[in-house]
Amino acid sequence: MKSIFFGYRHGLRENWKTAFPGAESGKNAQDSLQSKLVWLDVSAFENHDAAPWVASFVGQGRKVIVLTSSPNDEQAYRMMSIGASGYCHALAAASQLQEVADVVSKDGLWVGPGVLQRIIVMANKLASLKLDQSNVNPALSILTAKELEVAADVAAGLNNKEIAEKRFMSERTVKSHLTSIFHKLNVRDRVQLALMMNGVPFKTEQAS
Repeated sequence: MKSIFFGYRHGLRENWKTAFPGAESGKNAQDSLQSKLVWLDVSAFENHDAAPWVASFVGQGRKVIVLTSSPNDEQAYRMMSIGASGYCHALAAASQLQEVADVVSKDGLWVGPGVLQRIIVMANKLASLKLDQSNVNPALSILTAKELEVAADVAAGLNNKEIAEKRFMSERTVKSHLTSIFHKLNVRDRVQLALMMNGVPFKTEQAS
């Protein structure tokens, strides 16, 4: 998937060139039409809002990865909630950037485990997750009791091994439950599931 980079005044950083030898730099939103994968470096935006750029690219059907030299919780949360598919350090190693591109190109989301944990913490401040009927998102009613428990554990930040130990089941069974949950709720991965369970809005492609 071809990459195009925006936001860096010198065009392309060295690590970007190393990761994607055929990458190009863009000047305006229309330039993104030549690529499916858009990388937006917001390091120099300062007080300018990057959200309109992200919204414009997403509206064009592009997958957007936000880059910054100073990652922070609030920005990560906002960028992902308006449709960005990834959020990572602008100076990340070329190998990591390639991994990010691979995950996003396969319809996954990338925020890194540390940022994901911080996003979940922020989300929990906005909406306290409870499993009684009066507080459950109506969309979750299609899940079985076991699936709802697993979904709640994902929302709390547990990995598959931790869920398996907590619920006295095998990791294979946890993966099976997650596959079913993703399909029923039309979410792409555990990141979107965690956001949904915590009441955080996000955009996703509708099933065809």
